[in-house]
Amino acid sequence: MTVVQGETSDSGISPETAERPAQRARLLRGTLRARRRLKRAFTRPVFTLRWYPYGTPVIRWADLAGLTALPAILLTLLVALLDPFDLTEKTQLESDAFFYQIIRPDYPDTQRDNITVILMTDDDLAAFAEESPEMGIWPPPYSVYARMLEVILDFQPKAVFIDVGFLSRRNAPGYDRLQAVLADYDSYHDTPVPIFLSGGEKAEGQDKTVIFDLPGSSAGEVSVTYNPAYYPLHDSRNGRPSAACALFRGGAAAGTCIANDDPNQRMSIVWPPRGSSTQGAGIFACRDLPDSRPLRIAGAFLGMAGLDFAGIAPRAENGGSPYRQICPPHVTLAAGDLHKQGGDVLERHLDNKYILIGSSFAMADDLVALPAHRPLPGVFWHAMALDNLLVYRDGDGGSRYVRHDSGTLFGPVTSSLATNIVALIIVQILTSIFLRTLDATHLSFPAGAGVGRILVRTGGWLIFVVLAILAGLTAIWAAKIGIALFAFEQLKLAPINLWGIFTASAARTIIHLPKSLAAMGGLVLLRYLARRGSSRLPA
Repeated sequence: MTVVQGETSDSGISPETAERPAQRARLLRGTLRARRRLKRAFTRPVFTLRWYPYGTPVIRWADLAGLTALPAILLTLLVALLDPFDLTEKTQLESDAFFYQIIRPDYPDTQRDNITVILMTDDDLAAFAEESPEMGIWPPPYSVYARMLEVILDFQPKAVFIDVGFLSRRNAPGYDRLQAVLADYDSYHDTPVPIFLSGGEKAEGQDKTVIFDLPGSSAGEVSVTYNPAYYPLHDSRNGRPSAACALFRGGAAAGTCIANDDPNQRMSIVWPPRGSSTQGAGIFACRDLPDSRPLRIAGAFLGMAGLDFAGIAPRAENGGSPYRQICPPHVTLAAGDLHKQGGDVLERHLDNKYILIGSSFAMADDLVALPAHRPLPGVFWHAMALDNLLVYRDGDGGSRYVRHDSGTLFGPVTSSLATNIVALIIVQILTSIFLRTLDATHLSFPAGAGVGRILVRTGGWLIFVVLAILAGLTAIWAAKIGIALFAFEQLKLAPINLWGIFTASAARTIIHLPKSLAAMGGLVLLRYLARRGSSRLPA
């Protein structure tokens, strides 16, 4: 019977409706065929390690494409997104310390001697008291800061920053004297000397922190907000530049400290391993650290494992990391010795220099944690940020300092995040190859082997397994270090989260390893029993 389109058959079902089950069946068969083909493609061997002495590991396309590691990758990204117990931040800080202490990228020394830090401690207050008893009290009176600024003003520095928060007017000597010195910085020399004071939070549009009448355009307030992960170049909430950015601009440096005019730009500070070349026998003593990167890396891992029998790793006298420098990267003068120093010394360290004044007292040490150095007063944090701006200022398209989590690619994905994800995928693929190779590491015995031969062969197999594990971990860490150096030196991105990525890989390995070793051990036992049984059968 012929049915015209739009009509129905005798059963009351249209041809379109009758055809739907067949279409679904064809679609299902096509899907299953595609799935089988895809499975065969990804399970197809890429290469086989036929030279492997204990088994024949077969590496498949699924391993290289990351499909084997896909659950681990997705779980790691989920944990990083939720970030329970601030694990991401903690592992990133540890990664920064490892990167700057052990991997240690090259950092030019071209600008280090152009920055001088003047540090005031309890001993310096006693020195000021010798000059005038009224200056030796706690908290330090205004006259102490006025005396330091008077000495500095005799020379012509590029810019001056006082890392001290003048929060409220105190009944202390020297207020008018300090106010007059601040005014002199605008008029004493033919060219005004920029001077910057620490600014705090504003209240209802009025600054409640700096109590002085700032003279002219040469003086200003700057942001000193501290973050252990990065250095903010601009405080959008209070409308101020950071101390390093203001000093950079005030010193008539060519370039800009805000890349691409982005006020939210944040810098990852590069920390050199050495102290100032002109530190000499100053108030800080420096530590000699090994220059060879392979020796530092080997010594670090052997030291962590407690296996440094050859003495590759240096020893820390007071605990802590032996690769952490104990002196600051810039020349440091004692505040109490300024008025005692000879003119040639002061001229060498103050004239045409960037001057930063900070303090560290027993009652207010102002110490900040640093990746490559022991905790130092916060003024050195600003000094090293300024050093980075001076070194990396002449890049194409603006400043070339190392960005922290910036350069949005799409949506919430930044360049730093994308680099970490790529590193995670590569490391997990290497982990898949490592575990695949380990699973294929089998031990077999020839028929009729005696106890001695079995023990020798088993011992060799165990040694080989240990060496294979060490070789796999070495390859994984070499890949991570290579990615970290490429992202840092070529892309100018902050160090990747080495320890976070390692934790994800180690967790997967730890979960898989007992199963793999148990399977290998059970297989060895079964093979041995089978061989012994076959050798005892009558001919």
